[in-house]
Amino acid sequence: MATDAPFSFLPLGAIIQSFIAGKTNIVQGFHKQEQYVSHNTPYFGETIGRVANRISDGKIKSLNGKSYSLAQNNGPNSLHGGLEGWGKKIWKGPTPVGIRRIPGLEGGELEGGESVKFTLRSDDGDQGYPGTVDVSVVYTTGTQKSENGKEVRVLGIEYQVELVGNEVEETVVNVTNHSLVPLFPSHLSRYLSLSLTRSLDSIK
Repeated sequence: MATDAPFSFLPLGAIIQSFIAGKTNIVQGFHKQEQYVSHNTPYFGETIGRVANRISDGKIKSLNGKSYSLAQNNGPNSLHGGLEGWGKKIWKGPTPVGIRRIPGLEGGELEGGESVKFTLRSDDGDQGYPGTVDVSVVYTTGTQKSENGKEVRVLGIEYQVELVGNEVEETVVNVTNHSLVPLFPSHLSRYLSLSLTRSLDSIK
């Protein structure tokens, strides 16, 4: 794990491996990618898909005029995309994609804006889900200066999912990141406050 950069990412699951505040990594995880393969049952840092959370009884009951049986990995349910959801797959990337702005960002101009992109194709029938989709995640990093001159680190996450196959007319998608940030110890309070914002451009 890199210690000199404020953020680091992995091809496995497009995982957020580190988010440094002060000198501390505030997201839970592991030092090496292979440790995520063998030990990451809590889904630390993973990009979750096709559908985050549980689908009851591992079944889509009505879509495209039929039902679909999904991979069951939480008792009778399908959790976080199934036995091998997107967080368990190797993505292409990180590919640098230049300087970007973060839509919906409040609090002043972003300094930096360096961005990297990960991409993945999920074929029709992957974990039981219908339709072939291409998915990408772009991470944009930078800093802001607060009104009192404090430097604030910013991480923007942008998802895009496109139904590219002609197998079906519709599919289901609900993507998120599963980074876990523990309650902040007192020695981090002078470095860190946490703010989450969400910006939705469109659903196609």
